[in-house]
Amino acid sequence: MKKTLIASVALLTLTACQGKSGNEQELSYLLENPLFAERYSEAMVDTMVELEIYEDPITNDEAKMKIIDKTKEKWLEVAQKSRADQRNGSKGSFTAIKEFTTGEVLFSDGKIYISPDFVSAPGPSLHFFLSTVVDPRDAAFPDETAIDIGLMRSNLGTSRYDVTTDVEPIKYRTLVLFDTELERIYGFAQISPLYK
Repeated sequence: MKKTLIASVALLTLTACQGKSGNEQELSYLLENPLFAERYSEAMVDTMVELEIYEDPITNDEAKMKIIDKTKEKWLEVAQKSRADQRNGSKGSFTAIKEFTTGEVLFSDGKIYISPDFVSAPGPSLHFFLSTVVDPRDAAFPDETAIDIGLMRSNLGTSRYDVTTDVEPIKYRTLVLFDTELERIYGFAQISPLYK
């Protein structure tokens, strides 16, 4: 009985210390990625608009319509902010070389953001590298300018990587997905500034 009571108190303490649920923390973290924020917010707005277009019975309830309108307004603002954030960075799309790789990348404020639609074939030790070489097929890779920004966390979907080295985005215009064990380039993205 005493052990059960102690275990229950410990569990309640841990639960109380967590504050927000894991899903709320996860969504707020993902929304820091402007590529994810744009896609998520546009989907949210589309969902609310479709309720009205298809005259869903829920739209007959005035209180629910206020929620729908408030939700549309909130997520339209998020979409606009995410597009503005993207214009402050450098953006590009992956080109596959040896293995399937697709998706978008944004380099902004010392971070590399990978888009929700990113997909790559998996590999034993895939790393993202920033390089000044525009096309990594034109030089031995990794070249002397290549900066390893980390092991790829997932071959599917949204992710974010901090660029810890002081890098001038205008010079480092290529993000390369390279397997350090196989010494094989999977793909790369040429990233360039978006003009306002």
